[in-house]
Amino acid sequence: MQTRKIGRTTFATISALVALSGGAASSLAQLGAFPASDFQGKSLLPFQLELAISAKAPSTASASLMRAAIVRSMHSTQSCYASNLSNEQWQSLMDQFQFLPPTQDPIDPNDPFNDRFNVDLYRWGPGGTANSSFPSGAATATNLTVSFPNDGPTWGLSASGFSTAPNALGASLTSQFGNLDRGREYLRQCLGGWRRYGGITYTEVADDNTLMTNSAIHNNSRGDIRIGGISLNGQGGVLAYNCFPSPGGLAGSLTGGDMVINTAYFGDASTFNSTSNNYRYFRNVCTHEHGHGLGFIHQVPCSSTKLMEPFIQTLTDGVRIDDRRAAGRNYGDRFSGNQSLATAQDFGNLTTPALRSIAARDLSLNGYVNGGTNATGADFFRFTLDSAQNVKIIATPTGGTYTTGQQSSNCSGSTTAYATSFLGDLAYVLTNSDGTVTIGTVDATAAGAAETFTFSNLAAGSYVLQVFDNNAANLTNGSNGNTIVQLYDLEIQVGTNVYADPYANAGINKRIGAGLVCYFMGDINSGITENRVAETISRYEWDLDGDGVFETGVAPAASVPKPTFTYVSNGTYPVTLRVRDSQGKTGTDTINVVVFGATTTFTGTAISGDQGTSVPFTIVGTNLKNVTSAAMVTVTTGTGVTVSGTPVPNAMGTEVTGLSFVIDSGASVGGHNVKVSNSDGNATFANFLTVNAVVACPGDINGDTFVDDSDFVLFAAAYDLLDCADPSMPVGCPADLNGDGFVDDADFVLFSAAYDAYLCP
Repeated sequence: MQTRKIGRTTFATISALVALSGGAASSLAQLGAFPASDFQGKSLLPFQLELAISAKAPSTASASLMRAAIVRSMHSTQSCYASNLSNEQWQSLMDQFQFLPPTQDPIDPNDPFNDRFNVDLYRWGPGGTANSSFPSGAATATNLTVSFPNDGPTWGLSASGFSTAPNALGASLTSQFGNLDRGREYLRQCLGGWRRYGGITYTEVADDNTLMTNSAIHNNSRGDIRIGGISLNGQGGVLAYNCFPSPGGLAGSLTGGDMVINTAYFGDASTFNSTSNNYRYFRNVCTHEHGHGLGFIHQVPCSSTKLMEPFIQTLTDGVRIDDRRAAGRNYGDRFSGNQSLATAQDFGNLTTPALRSIAARDLSLNGYVNGGTNATGADFFRFTLDSAQNVKIIATPTGGTYTTGQQSSNCSGSTTAYATSFLGDLAYVLTNSDGTVTIGTVDATAAGAAETFTFSNLAAGSYVLQVFDNNAANLTNGSNGNTIVQLYDLEIQVGTNVYADPYANAGINKRIGAGLVCYFMGDINSGITENRVAETISRYEWDLDGDGVFETGVAPAASVPKPTFTYVSNGTYPVTLRVRDSQGKTGTDTINVVVFGATTTFTGTAISGDQGTSVPFTIVGTNLKNVTSAAMVTVTTGTGVTVSGTPVPNAMGTEVTGLSFVIDSGASVGGHNVKVSNSDGNATFANFLTVNAVVACPGDINGDTFVDDSDFVLFAAAYDLLDCADPSMPVGCPADLNGDGFVDDADFVLFSAAYDAYLCP
């Protein structure tokens, strides 16, 4: 799938070159490698391309110039090309685009190849606006929003060399995956792969469905990263292209971080529709593309070891070592920001409720800390012990030795063999919780070696661990001081054979329409962390409704790596994935799912209550999650009934408890309509409450539960007065037993019957 980085200087804004290999590196032999030209006409371009040049150029001299221009402009294209281009496709791409990439402002106008090892000048700032400021070279975490525009708005940028067209990604995903959200979830997992290793968080938001732009400035109406798709001249070889996070939105450039997927390849069993390894071909394409969206440049050689190689390969899955170093350079590792005591990453209690160890892999330091200017040369971690324990701490540099360099053409470029495990000299210091007491400093080995020490019988308490790079030599590191990112693994081993929890990754914060099937995937970016014993992930368990209870994939039921769920109420649902390894250890990850577009309903069974009582009730329906106040439930007909209490919606927003009707003694008798409202909808249940009249004991005028001589005396006095309006009549005219406003013979008949009964019912 290759995403090729955009051109370097202000070349003509045409397209990109190079064919994208669909398999192992050996398949590149079908195309021939593109060695760097000496710009004197002595290149060894593929035979098909030479034919295209010969057909296009009128003379040997012009052919030489064209050949040189092609190779020169291929330094960093960001389009993706398919493998096995036919002669006709070579000719077509040559005629239409001349294989020139879109342009991008160079870092150094005098040296267009002077890029950081894998990183463009621009990156995303903390709030989703791109910038070129690297304060003291420090990595900075970013929070990016992501959105999927509806089908229809104009997508693509003419600077790519391709025509624009109405976005059609939604229909394409639905056609291939059978469900729109399932297709989008694979794209979200591509972003989740970068989240696993870098200081990058993603939150899906609504899109305002404007046309694709060059903007790299945060806009609350749409995502910082927008993903759409159109046909790029059919299956002509180009799989996708992606913009870099340059902030300018300059004419003739591809900036802003957005992605364009070639929809012509959906349904192609050898590319996007290949189901092998969880659709690895499609995922590697979009993960690679977003790598450009994060500011990462193509790396060579094409050895199937780096995601950001110019050609797609499926021998590896997602973000690899060199790509992780790039993420560490720009954004730090997944704990990015823990560069001080106050911001230390808290691993929690390692003894309660049970002993547990930590194995945090692929962390990164980004420069010398003692006396250096780089603020990301040290990481801080906190942990707590409730009892004295032997604690072994191991900081191991990782990365190995490999050859890499920025692409200059196809699979060529100036490369260097980097011993990336030796770039930093790890050391660490353990202190008490506020850093005032040093428990121990460990710096016994040279660069490239692990630092290991066991703190015997470490007392109960809270501790802070600072891991830092103590290698002053990497301030310059020879001629390339920009390659000092040091990956490392941190292990905090408690007790004996207490193994570390696995790593869980549920994807990214997402959104879904109410009533639609929502897809989750936990088996793409999760993994084991412990290497002292052979382990596998044995179970995927989920809390999908956010009620704190894992209800899906829990034994004895089958493990569920890819569950689905349907939400019927608007709101934010914390969804938690719990992965369980073969040692019984668990790791969790929580993402938020925002549900929108729900319809409020009020269903269930009507209730009744007597005058003068308080009656608890339950509301049943949909879209009730945001009912937060008793004032949101009102009685809209009749009189004398109010609502009291504090509403308690259940996790799914389908039921509300905690409320009661307060029915006055004089409340109107009969049916009462009840309305429930929240911030985004309302519904009314006609005659939900029926008020029953309370039949008192007639004749018990003094209320002592007997109709006796004392009541007779009271009745006789009222009978003499007759009219209830008489000022001398007792308040309420209690002897008016039939309620006609008079105490007369009709009331006497009722009183006589009650007097004979004597005892009130």
